Amino acid sequence: MQAQRITLAAFGAAIIGGGAALAVPMSANAVTSPAPHPTGVVINEVESSGGEPGDWVELFNPGIGAIDLSGYVFTDNSPEDTTHRYGLAEGTTLQPGDYLVIEEADFAFGLGGGDSAMLFAPDGTTLVDEHAWTQHAASSYGRSPNGTGAFTETSEPTKGAENLFAGVAPTSPVVINEVESNGGTPGDWVEVYNRSTETVDISGWTIVDDNAGHTPSPAPASTVLAPGEFYVYEESRLGFGLGSGDSATLADPTGTIVDTTTWIDHAEVSWARCADGDGDFRATTASTKGALNACSDAPVETPGPTAPAPEPWTGSPEVTPIASDITLGEDMSGLDYQYSADGSTLWAVDNGTGGLYRFDVALDGSVTPAAGWDEPKRVRFQADADNPAAAGPDAEGVTVSAEQPESVYIGSERDNSDKSTNKNTILKVDLGDASGPAIVAAAEWDLTASLPQVGANTGIEAIEWVADSELEGRLLDERTGAPYDSANSPGADGLFFVAVEETAGVYAYALSDDGTAARIATLESGLGGVMALDYDESTQTLWGMCDNGCGGTSALFQFGAADGAAGYSVTHVARPAGLPDANNEGFAIAANETCVDGTRAAYWLEDGVKSDALKQGTLACAPLSTPDPTETAGPTETPGSTETPVGTEAPSATTAPSATTAPGATAGSGGASSGGSDADGEAGGTGTTLATTGAEHLVVITLTAIAALALGGVMLARRRDA
Repeated sequence: MQAQRITLAAFGAAIIGGGAALAVPMSANAVTSPAPHPTGVVINEVESSGGEPGDWVELFNPGIGAIDLSGYVFTDNSPEDTTHRYGLAEGTTLQPGDYLVIEEADFAFGLGGGDSAMLFAPDGTTLVDEHAWTQHAASSYGRSPNGTGAFTETSEPTKGAENLFAGVAPTSPVVINEVESNGGTPGDWVEVYNRSTETVDISGWTIVDDNAGHTPSPAPASTVLAPGEFYVYEESRLGFGLGSGDSATLADPTGTIVDTTTWIDHAEVSWARCADGDGDFRATTASTKGALNACSDAPVETPGPTAPAPEPWTGSPEVTPIASDITLGEDMSGLDYQYSADGSTLWAVDNGTGGLYRFDVALDGSVTPAAGWDEPKRVRFQADADNPAAAGPDAEGVTVSAEQPESVYIGSERDNSDKSTNKNTILKVDLGDASGPAIVAAAEWDLTASLPQVGANTGIEAIEWVADSELEGRLLDERTGAPYDSANSPGADGLFFVAVEETAGVYAYALSDDGTAARIATLESGLGGVMALDYDESTQTLWGMCDNGCGGTSALFQFGAADGAAGYSVTHVARPAGLPDANNEGFAIAANETCVDGTRAAYWLEDGVKSDALKQGTLACAPLSTPDPTETAGPTETPGSTETPVGTEAPSATTAPSATTAPGATAGSGGASSGGSDADGEAGGTGTTLATTGAEHLVVITLTAIAALALGGVMLARRRDA
């Protein structure tokens, strides 16, 4: 039978209008085993990154009989959320070999960068089929073979049609057959395979990854492969490691590319062809270096997020929209707070226009446009200085350096005039140039070549500056394998951390005045995405917030290991209960100097809405240090019995506000903290004292205090090798 495409439009206007959505009671705890339902309907393809006209999920009937889908329920990774489930209408029938496409316009919620598609039987608890992913595919995720096989990335979306994949029929006699990118034995490696019936001399054939700065690694002279024989390029020969979002490319001695494979995350075991030599690449069940691959007919799902359950938010659960009279764009992303005792500044950016917003934040929490900033200033690339009509950068994040308070830094993932091309760039704009409606960047740093190669709309999502004094000796420098020493990066005064949506990684850079940038460190969040960054100097914590793709969970990075070595640890914290699980892409925390009654302000910025995008809640203050007995104690905070605040730098008595209303001023790293991004979406201690560096006041941080942000949670200690 010829396969047909069926959309919900075929079942009547009531379905398209959402009138058929069923209020099926569902509970995450009531979900039964995810074994395929006997009817055999499967989720066959998923578009989570904005298809035509939006996200969609394709169902397929691989069986020999018709399937009645009346009352079946589709949801994402939040089945308990009544607004995130869609019931199929009565009379929905799927014939053998046919497809049913559920459009975003029907189910009325987006799919995130770390999310899942779940299909339940009409009882609302029997899980028929699901597919989970940790980040958006560059194209879509689909079953290979179509309808029955494992999920992998397609070569192009095929909504309502048979899935397509790249590299199914290679023409070269020798091909890439298996890849280990996550530390094998003794390291990363790439296996090539002679799939032909002839002996092939591969002397001088090279492997290279997606980093243009890496030198292709050749096979030694007299490397000859008999039919069916393998050769493995070990990491020691490659001279470089393979990343979580990377590729391997095989070229012959003339430099002609003969085969390539790309992956968007580390495979749980290895990434290999199934079948050997000419099949699709997918995650395997066992690593088989130098041997035939461990392929299975059973579907191999892309691993879902493995982060532990987040710990509770430590401030008030209440979050409310603020400044509803302020006009914001519909594509708001980055948010950053610049502290001042006289009144602070809130910065925001719009990714659709490259607009930069500046707001005054008074001590009583009110937010108003700064003088001369009633309308946003449009940031321009240097190349567009003389082109007022230029679309401008896709501005996703904003931050301010305490060392350069008269400059603002923008993180952009592409040029809006060329949205199909990735252009991960940091732009510096000087406020002295902001007298008119636009600001041309005073300096630019293009990070595209040094970051993982990702989709055009899945690059830099956030940026945050952290002072050298916070990082010296505590952050591991991946260039040297030694603790970070700012003397190796003169003139930087601090590092700029950028978050990449597709990899959910956070990357630290030293920027030089000559336009060059050096990547210092890579941090793994353990989340499906990082959409905003903010450094809280009072707790020496870098926050990486996910959007509704991870339920609004944040990864909290602490630099320095408990044994005093350089490294970092990660804990996870849930969003406040009162914050809608929406596409929040900006986040900023108030300075400890603004604390009132044990709490300080926190801000969120939602993308994709026309009103109430800017929201405010509270976060627990860091405790004040205890003065020496010979000193005259200044004012101290007494935390409420239901909150355990985290350790921090003590604000001086001269900077503590006297206002009794909830503070609106927030802060970051010594005067700057940031958030930013664009996408969809959902510690225990021992009492050991950690010394801080570069603070004006005495700082005492204890692991017991840090536990306020991770009560009994699992700390994921990670040490990054060079």
